[in-house]
Amino acid sequence: MEEKLICEVSPSQILNLKSFIYSFLAIGIIVAAAIISGENLVLLALVLPIGYAFWKYLQIASTKLKITDERLILREGVLNKTTNETELYRVRDSSIQEPFFYRIFGCGNIDIYTTDEANATLHLKAYKKPHWVKDQVRNYSEICRQKKRWGTDNILLHDHLNQ
Repeated sequence: MEEKLICEVSPSQILNLKSFIYSFLAIGIIVAAAIISGENLVLLALVLPIGYAFWKYLQIASTKLKITDERLILREGVLNKTTNETELYRVRDSSIQEPFFYRIFGCGNIDIYTTDEANATLHLKAYKKPHWVKDQVRNYSEICRQKKRWGTDNILLHDHLNQ
C-alpha cells in the first residue's frame, strides 16, 4: 500500500524578521552613503545585505516537513540537503511553545519526542497552526501504533491463552 501525504508545511519567515530588519537598515545606510558621497560605486555594496536577506529567506523556504500516514519527513538545506525520516509509530509525545511574538502571527514551536535513536527530539520552530500540525502527528502516530500492535494477521498472546 502506498503512503498517503497528509500535509507538507514549512516554518514561517517570521524567523528571519531580525535578519530582514538588519538588511533593510544596511540598505538604507548604503543608499544614504551613496547620496551623501555622490559616489554611485558605493551602491555595489547593496549586493551584501540583499544577498544575505535572500539567503536567509531560502534557508527557511527550503525547510519542509512532510507528514504522511506512516512517517515524518523533515528536509532541510539550500545547497546541501539533509533529510530526517521518523516512523510515526516511534512518536512518544509532543509539546507546543507559543511565544507571544509568534502567537501574533499564528505560529508556534513544536517539539516531537520519539524513540528514534538518531533523532530523539524534533524541534520544529515557528510553524503556522502548530496545534493542527501536532494533532495530525498525534492522530496518525496512534493509528500507526495500533496497526503495528493489532495487525490483522496477528493473534494476541493473552487472547490465545484465555481460550
